[in-house]
Amino acid sequence: MFLSKKYLLPLLCFVVGTKFSVAQLSPNKTLFTRADTLRGSNGIYRQQWDVLHYDITVQPDYTAKTIVGKCDMQFFDQGAKMMQIDLQQPMILDSVKEGDSHFTFTRENNVYWLIYRDTSSNLMYKIKPGIRLLTFYFHGKPREAIRAPWDGGWIWKKDKNNNPWMSVACQGLGASVWYPCKDIQSDKPDSGATLRMIVPDSLVAVGNGRLTEKKSFGNGNTIYTWTVKNSINNYCIIPYIGKYVHFSEKYAGLKGNLDMDYWVLDYNLEKAKKQ
Repeated sequence: MFLSKKYLLPLLCFVVGTKFSVAQLSPNKTLFTRADTLRGSNGIYRQQWDVLHYDITVQPDYTAKTIVGKCDMQFFDQGAKMMQIDLQQPMILDSVKEGDSHFTFTRENNVYWLIYRDTSSNLMYKIKPGIRLLTFYFHGKPREAIRAPWDGGWIWKKDKNNNPWMSVACQGLGASVWYPCKDIQSDKPDSGATLRMIVPDSLVAVGNGRLTEKKSFGNGNTIYTWTVKNSINNYCIIPYIGKYVHFSEKYAGLKGNLDMDYWVLDYNLEKAKKQ
């Protein structure tokens, strides 16, 4: 039996509409894992301490695509017994110190559980609430960004003159892809951040804020220290390492002159000045 054309179109619309309605009523549900919950939620082990300042030192090895570093994290402690420290695999947390005290920790995927106040010892009672400072030592081969910035990770490239160029893209992935931190956007470091980069003398390291120190170690390496005094998102603390050169000018602002500093790859200097 064949349907006439006048019945075929309404029937087709009915079938399509029915399928569309079923699709709307029964969407595919995304299954969230415990790792997703730890990454995106302000869990109880993130709630009793507030980050004030990060002081990060990092030394990259361009050939091996590895980094080694230290992160001094100043925070206001409200009595935290355990702290969720984020550091994504395959990065490794080596040790955690506060002065002469060493702290124990365990790993769960991309999270380290730091026992800050050990209820089984008197250490719990020795740590008074207030402003504290923990030092994290870490190393590893961070996830590499294959197609930055969309996939995220550490970037190991060469400029057009075949010189090493390194940076990080981590806005979506999170700053914990390369350094230990409290990786949730609701807790910016209130007093900003310091980024120290140890690089070969042939390269220049550029960071956020102002260049506050440049010091040669006399062994082929130089450390560059950059400082931000205002609050900043974790993922905005970014190293830029390459054959950079610097030029500057003054901008007449409403309340006085403003410093304008530019860092560009050496072969772009004249083009950058013109722009």
